[in-house]
Amino acid sequence: MLKILQWDGSGFWILMKRLDRDSFHWPDTPDELQKVTLKEIHWLCDGLSLNPSGAFEERHPKIVI
Repeated sequence: MLKILQWDGSGFWILMKRLDRDSFHWPDTPDELQKVTLKEIHWLCDGLSLNPSGAFEERHPKIVI
């Protein structure tokens, strides 16, 4: 089950998602809590892990012609 706690400025939202089959690919860490980006939440909901191997690395060019 994936649980998200979000503050919107006037109160908290609690979002939960439970899969009928399979499970989310959560990293094995001693702490169950972990900050994730919106992109990583999309990865989890699409069935990917937080560190998908083989994914393109995001680039930030310094010079654009």
